[in-house]
Amino acid sequence: MAQKKFWSDLIFVQGINVLIKTIWILVIDRSVQNLLPAEDYGTYYRLLSLSILFVIVLDLGLNIMNSKEVSQNSGYFKTNFRSFISTKVLLSISYSVLLFIAALLLGATSTQLILLGGLAAFQTINSFNQYLRSNLAALHLFKLDGMLAVADRLFVILVCGSWLLLPQYNDFLTVQNFVFVQVAGVCLTWVVAFSINLIKLKSVEADTTINRVHIGALIKSSLPYAVLITLMAIFTRVDAVMIGQMLDDIQTDRYAMCYRLIDAANMMAALFSGMLLPMFARIIKDNKAIASLAATASKVLVLPAIVVALLLLPHTADVLTLMYPNKLEIIAPTTFALLGFSFIASASVFVFGTLLTAGAKLKKLNILALTSAVINIILNFILIPMYGIKGAAIATLLTQWLFAIGCIYSTYKTFNFTIDTKTVAKILVVLVVFGLIFYSTMQFFESSFVHIAFGGLLSVLLVVGSGIINLNVLKNLSRRKT
Repeated sequence: MAQKKFWSDLIFVQGINVLIKTIWILVIDRSVQNLLPAEDYGTYYRLLSLSILFVIVLDLGLNIMNSKEVSQNSGYFKTNFRSFISTKVLLSISYSVLLFIAALLLGATSTQLILLGGLAAFQTINSFNQYLRSNLAALHLFKLDGMLAVADRLFVILVCGSWLLLPQYNDFLTVQNFVFVQVAGVCLTWVVAFSINLIKLKSVEADTTINRVHIGALIKSSLPYAVLITLMAIFTRVDAVMIGQMLDDIQTDRYAMCYRLIDAANMMAALFSGMLLPMFARIIKDNKAIASLAATASKVLVLPAIVVALLLLPHTADVLTLMYPNKLEIIAPTTFALLGFSFIASASVFVFGTLLTAGAKLKKLNILALTSAVINIILNFILIPMYGIKGAAIATLLTQWLFAIGCIYSTYKTFNFTIDTKTVAKILVVLVVFGLIFYSTMQFFESSFVHIAFGGLLSVLLVVGSGIINLNVLKNLSRRKT
């Protein structure tokens, strides 16, 4: 019964996250970008990326540690609630100071600083919400946690959706109001989440055997995770900041257009990765079981990423035209294609990087991430002036693949994996056959999207028909206790 409840809660949480966040990324945020002037949205996207670069200062891995401790002993929640809130306040002040110093050093104007203040408020309150939600998840209130996870986005969808659908309210849609509504959404969520936490505090008995946590020691133990998250944020978000500084915010807007589908794909992959982590952790000492799970996860996540990149490659201009009909003059199909192939590497990291994390191989991951971050910044400095946003996409492609290959190699060395040459050969044959049929049939389809649909169906038939992905294996995977 407990396992059945876990899976019903998990399906609910994952389903509602995918639904709401997909609407947010592909409908609301995209439509707002279409309506706003390119420079306005470009400025917003650049400042948003800058705010994300420093967001780890708001957490330093505390939420993960709190969730782990509370799940093991609910008394930890009551004993240390005030300590965690106090620490989050201090970290929030540090975050704001660092963020605004960075913005001033980059030459931000007074108008941009006001906008950045709104984004800083959003990130700060959202970090508090994540802590409050971590308590609820640790108490196994998964559905409640899932609803709070999307509550702020649901609020923004309703407000901005009404502005988009009703022409008389289109004038409300400015970049400042767009940020204000997001801040209002996380504030309302905070009120609800904090109230629920206070109610739960009354029903939980404090554990007198648990001492109040020593904040310094807590932060020190969480630093390896914080460093890893920071370094990964650098080589995934610094490109937008550098484009704005080295070119202009119109080009940043253009780059954001190309990156939107990658953001959506990363969201889906992150949800899958969140399921993989406890699975890997549970069987970490069984190399054979780990190898089997990693292989299955790769087929489910990495192989579709390859197929999607191949499907979109000849139709990038048409896809972007459909998504951004109001900004045809700044569509960049080559940049979009390059970023599409970079997602294949990202998908690999979501499998093999997750496995290294489950195995506590943070030193290896941090070395790889530091190397990737340094190379990414150097490549952006060289390539952006030469090739514009296409140069940033090239830097992203090379950096993501460097990090992915490093993760795969480290995984194979750490867990003594062997390459299944038969399966690899079968996958290569299927991809070659798929490529030959898909690209040779382009002339027979008047619509790019019908051709993409045909390619998607073809890929499923080839992959399932060849036995690369066994449906029974997927069923067994879904039944694993985590």
